[in-house]
Amino acid sequence: MSTLRDQSGVKNTKKKLLFSVYLEKRPALRRFLIARFRDDAFADDVLQEIYLKIESAQLGGTIHNESAFLYKVANNLALDLRKKNVRRNGRDQSWADTEQQLIGGQAIYDAVDADKAIDAREQIKKLNHLITKLPPQCAKVFVAHKIDGLSHKEVAAKLQISKSTVEKHMSKALKILALQMALGK
Repeated sequence: MSTLRDQSGVKNTKKKLLFSVYLEKRPALRRFLIARFRDDAFADDVLQEIYLKIESAQLGGTIHNESAFLYKVANNLALDLRKKNVRRNGRDQSWADTEQQLIGGQAIYDAVDADKAIDAREQIKKLNHLITKLPPQCAKVFVAHKIDGLSHKEVAAKLQISKSTVEKHMSKALKILALQMALGK
């Protein structure tokens, strides 16, 4: 039992010494990291990682030069974090490239978040229900133009009515649907 306590005490002493050197060298380590990687926030992240590594370390071996050890840990952690960031950024860019298109130099993302998708489905259900309540010819014109994507001229030819009649039905349908949607019916 006493050997376990002795080993635990030695580990705690090593850890306390390493924390003490870390706190003393922290400003110099920060300067080192900023000079090496040119990023203040990144340097702070690395310093936080060093602290966490020391906290969770199982110090079994002997550290002959705590200061040199901390610089080596700082450099290795910084390189590892930089590699992770490069991989993550590459992965994010690949995703963005597949999920966006450029329109006028602006990135437009095709992906819709879940809440918007649910709202859109509800609006479509509501609109479909309201279309069934339109007068029959008015509904046919609306569906042919807005849903099927036909021009007014094409709708007129398809339904064998004049183009002005198509325009009147579209105007009537839009007024009715807009009013019903606004009223929440």
